[in-house]
Amino acid sequence: MFSTSKLSRAVMLSLPLFFAATHMTPTIAAGLVPETSLLLIEESENGGTINLTNTDSLPNLLYTTINDLPDDKGTHLTVTQPVVRVEPGQTQQLRFILRTDAPLTTEHLKRVVFEGIPPKDPSKNMKIGFNLRQDIPVLIHPKNLPVVKDAWTLLKWSTAGNTLTVKNPSPYVVRMGQGVETLPSSSRAKLAKSYILPGETMTATLNKSPGSDNQLKFTPASRYGIDVPSYTAPLNK
Repeated sequence: MFSTSKLSRAVMLSLPLFFAATHMTPTIAAGLVPETSLLLIEESENGGTINLTNTDSLPNLLYTTINDLPDDKGTHLTVTQPVVRVEPGQTQQLRFILRTDAPLTTEHLKRVVFEGIPPKDPSKNMKIGFNLRQDIPVLIHPKNLPVVKDAWTLLKWSTAGNTLTVKNPSPYVVRMGQGVETLPSSSRAKLAKSYILPGETMTATLNKSPGSDNQLKFTPASRYGIDVPSYTAPLNK
């Protein structure tokens, strides 16, 4: 019997695969495990799919929740099976349907949460159930937009005093580590988020004056959230 009641006090074990964005390099596999660390949705296909495998020895109820980001609107994503039972060792494919208010011209970002709920333990002495939760990013790609694998090279960086500004003039979502460093003085700052949306501008405060620095080093993330070698970009005043 499955239970989600307060009596069972389900303990949520969040296993982030990004990062949160947050880079998406899973180190353990337990419960319902997604096949990839990113859900890719293609406008040309009106949606997308992902497979999850139940690595437990017991059946699990798979609950799927799609979360919109507060700074990214205009797309609507639904999952065809928000709740489904997955047997031990079974692989379950989930289908996601995309609806848009207008044809897309830029990429969009959401998050999807997969929560596995195991059966309630019949033992009277066991009152706590453990739910395993996977939270991964969702990238929505426009029909007529070419795929670019190094969109971080399109970012524009500048400083004014101790204020660092990054602009994304491209139609691509760019994900990266939050720590950045200007060169050669090694002034450092932490970005508010690990992603920047198309057309977005972010600012951060450097820990010291960058002086005449003309370069900035940061760590971008690949399409599937895996760290790539650090990248050094031009830094303007």
